[in-house]
This record gives sequence, C-alpha cells and structure tokens, in this order.
Amino acid sequence: MRLLFSIVLILASQHLLIGQSAQKFTSLDKALKVPEKVEWLDLICEDVSKIANRFEELPKLESLYLPGCKLCTLTNGLAKASKLGLIKVQDNELKALPPELSELKELSVINLRNNAFRKVPKTLLSLPKLREIDLTGNKGLKLKNALKTLTKIKKLDFLYLNNLGMLTLPYQIKDLTNLKELHLADNPGLCLKSVSYSLQRAEKLRILVLTGNEVTSISEELAKLNQLEGLVLDNNPDLALDELNQRLTKMPNLKVLLLRNNMLTKLPEHLDGLNKLAVLDLSQNNFSDSEKARIKSALPNTNVVF
Repeated sequence: MRLLFSIVLILASQHLLIGQSAQKFTSLDKALKVPEKVEWLDLICEDVSKIANRFEELPKLESLYLPGCKLCTLTNGLAKASKLGLIKVQDNELKALPPELSELKELSVINLRNNAFRKVPKTLLSLPKLREIDLTGNKGLKLKNALKTLTKIKKLDFLYLNNLGMLTLPYQIKDLTNLKELHLADNPGLCLKSVSYSLQRAEKLRILVLTGNEVTSISEELAKLNQLEGLVLDNNPDLALDELNQRLTKMPNLKVLLLRNNMLTKLPEHLDGLNKLAVLDLSQNNFSDSEKARIKSALPNTNVVF
C-alpha cells in the first residue's frame, strides 16, 4: 500500500494506512482476550485455521494479514468482519476468493500478490469502496481479461501489476478512468511505447512506477504523458541520463523523480530537465561528495535526496 510516501506527500494526496496506528495482534488467543481492542490482526500461520467463524468476536477488526501460509482457500466467516477495510493475503496459493467476501462493504484495499490467480475474482465487483488492488506476481494472470474486469471497479485508483512477465501493456488499461497510481515494476523487457500508447487516455494518472524494468531510455511517447507528476525509475542501471534529462524538459507537470539504486556516479553537466522538480531521490547510488554538492547547487529549488 502507498509505498511512495515522498511522492504522496509532495502531491498532497496522503492516504492513511488502515490499522497503521493500531496495535498489531499476531496471536489469536491474545486477541480474543481483548476483542474490543483488536483492529489489526497479523496472524501466525498456525492460528489461521483457528479463526474460522470467529470474526464476529472481533467487532472492530479493520485490517487482516494472512501472508505466506500456503493457503488455497480463505478462512470461513469473513462476512462477519463487517468493518474490514484491508486484507493482505500475499504469498499464498490462492486461485479464487470466497463469495462471502462480497459482503465486506468497507473493504478498500486488497493485496493478492504472489498467489495463483489466473483471473480477477468477480467477487471484487461487489465491493463499493474498493480502491487498491495488488496483483503482483500472479504469473498466470490473463491480463487483458483481468483489465476488462478491473474496469468495472469504479473507484479503483491504485493498481499493482508488478512482476507479471508482461512485454506490452494492454490498451484496456485506458478504461480505468480513475487510475492515479500504476505500478509496472519488475517486468523486464516491457515496451515503453505500448505503455505510453495505452496510458494516453488515463487522464487522472499521476504516478507511474517502472522500477527494475531494464529501462535504457524514456521514449518520446512516454514524455508526452503530461498528466504525470511522479515517475519512478529505480533499479534501471543502464538508463541513458542525457536522454532522460532531455525528455524531462517536455514533462512540465512532473514534480517527483526517483532514480534510486541505479549505480550512478554523476549526472549530466546540464540539468535543465530536472530544475522544475520538487523532489529528486538519488539515494542508494555512488555519488562523490563533490558531485553531490554540484547537483544541489545546480538544483537550488529541488529537494535532492542522497
């Protein structure tokens, strides 16, 4: 959820994490002793089977984490957790979601990463507040069909499609009319021209994440996505910085650029494409102290992070 805090803060679109300030319970037995205090449940795997049909005993439960437990099905009784706003079931073996999940009318975030989904469960279409879906690592996902289903989730604005082995971005993504943040990380070989073409009509898109995609250059077409305010190019060590600098001059609304972990030792002599940025994150690189000083001097109005 909302990994790009620096971007979120700069763009004044901070999104509160459900349960972040609440006490985390990892033991069901301890949770059941003080059920009125339980808002965040992050169960150890041996307790997952015990919670079936006991959700009604936890009336304030808002966040449920069940990661890495080799689950093939979700536990029974979820419909009784009527206040659930967040479910994380990543790193399991799920292929489907139970129909009763459709009764969770407060659910806004669901993390399904690294499971075995081949299609988006239609149960999600019955969730009126659903805004964020993480489908990262579901390698068998039929993306075109998945996007056709996702377009029916009207409030969807954060989508994670990392590590799916995609080489092109299906044009159906354009129909996600409320999409604000799109993660396409760890899809090496992804054609940026197809990304640009498919996102031309995504008018509300503000943040695009292309981490770890073996990006060497930013296409002219991508630079025409003038709606972008945040661009993440972490872990792309072969990125041509001179060309990137030139392309960025054509992206007037870009406020935040992340270039972390790119094995950088210096930036181009002229930084015209960067001087309008509010934040430039260059952390986890290899700049000398003198180069850091030069960059900061050249970008006096930019918060440069090393």
